[in-house]
Amino acid sequence: MRWIDLIGLPLAALGQQKLRTSLTTMGVIFGAFVLAASLSIDVGVQQTIERESNKGDIARKITVTSHWRTVPDKNRKPKEVKVAGRMSPERRERIRKVLAGQNQDGGSSEQVTLTPARLESLAHLPHVRLMVPIVHGGVVATVGNRPEEASVSSGAGEDPEFRDRVIFGRAFDSEDERSVLLSEMFAYRIGLVDDADLEQVIGKPLRVEIRGREQGPSFYVSLADRTKADGSRAEQTAVHQLAWQLPGALDRFSLTDEELAALKKALQPGPTAVAPGVVTADFRVVGIFRDMNDEERREAWSQFPAHTDLVLPRKTALDLVFRDPARREQGLAEAVLFVDDVKNVKAVEDEVRDLNLDPRSAHDFIERQRLTYLLIFGGMTCVAGVALLVSSLGIANTMLMSVLERRREIGIMKAVGAANWQLQSIFVIEGGLIGLVGGALGLLLAWSISFPGDGWVRSMVHRDMDIQLHGSIFAFPSWITTTVVLSTVGVTIAAALYPAHHAAKVDPVRALRHD
Repeated sequence: MRWIDLIGLPLAALGQQKLRTSLTTMGVIFGAFVLAASLSIDVGVQQTIERESNKGDIARKITVTSHWRTVPDKNRKPKEVKVAGRMSPERRERIRKVLAGQNQDGGSSEQVTLTPARLESLAHLPHVRLMVPIVHGGVVATVGNRPEEASVSSGAGEDPEFRDRVIFGRAFDSEDERSVLLSEMFAYRIGLVDDADLEQVIGKPLRVEIRGREQGPSFYVSLADRTKADGSRAEQTAVHQLAWQLPGALDRFSLTDEELAALKKALQPGPTAVAPGVVTADFRVVGIFRDMNDEERREAWSQFPAHTDLVLPRKTALDLVFRDPARREQGLAEAVLFVDDVKNVKAVEDEVRDLNLDPRSAHDFIERQRLTYLLIFGGMTCVAGVALLVSSLGIANTMLMSVLERRREIGIMKAVGAANWQLQSIFVIEGGLIGLVGGALGLLLAWSISFPGDGWVRSMVHRDMDIQLHGSIFAFPSWITTTVVLSTVGVTIAAALYPAHHAAKVDPVRALRHD
């Protein structure tokens, strides 16, 4: 038997039973379609999660905050803890550890803050690409001769996503330039209501005053008008200025020498306090920025406050704040680390914990989401496997029926010298051809369905969550094509092995007598 006959005979046999072959192939097509669709959606969804989570570097971002820890008293000897009762040694040890922790006393709590030294340590951790100290607080900003209370933040002006919000002037060119950006609403509050006013303020000087932190007694002044929930900003600024200037004006009040001495003594900074003072710095206005719109708020993964009046460059803001000795000693409350690769986030978090600081990231949440979808689409892949198994049973049944119907043909081929392996090859090739055609058509069907499916998912997400997805949730890398085709061909060949073996066992004498 020639090699060309090993291909021609299976094709002729499949063509003779068109209906049976078509129904069997449809079962393979369905199994291949489900397998290709599940693998494609699995890969596409994983890529979509990674693509969406990488917006604003959220997957590589670690927020570091201060941490409270207990400092034990080294001079106090630990108390011996006895556990009563009859129990296993393992349970006794567990209870002893709990009681030992409850009976610890004599220790003190200490807050580990982000001092300049710790910020430097964070910046030099392995795999940390960028360390951003977060400066945010209240200041008094003076444009011209008008002081105004304002909130100040650091660093947003260097973000690419922030540059789109600059409506007049420019963003920062470096992290240490002595420039400031004003929010559109802050400019409106201080009387810059016309567009021409915003253009004219560009390049003008702005003075920032930060009140030094006091750890001792101080004056507190509030508005006495109980009919108002809150005063105007001008009133609030005046009240704060009054409270700050009162300690230096005590001599002007009608106080006895004894009362004045007692009051000054109470306000005198102690050994752990810092003398009150005002840190002042001058900057030049380089731009005006607008507030975030609704879409930017949904997609913003920035570490900077959404609402702020003034923005300073990162290093400039840090230098300004740490000019206050109390703030320098107490440190910042928050910093943000950007890791070079998502795979290194967990390792950097462990390094941060070793510094007695608290790290937080979206890495665990993203991994849980990936696990959820992996389980879902893993179940879909199992369904596809069951569908292929069912189709393989149909192929086996079809091949067995073909063997019974072609017994006389098999007997003639064996009589003229066809070997058993040649007969087996004919039926194995028939199964392989069904698998090849069914796998290719199933893969093509999954690819064609992906276009309307992707559009439907996009519209549903946009309607229910008001999020515009970028990219497709279906992916067809080359390995999916190879996997689907090889899987279907392998299953159909396996299903054809028994019928092929049965055909090789046919007795040619009995087969020739078969009508």
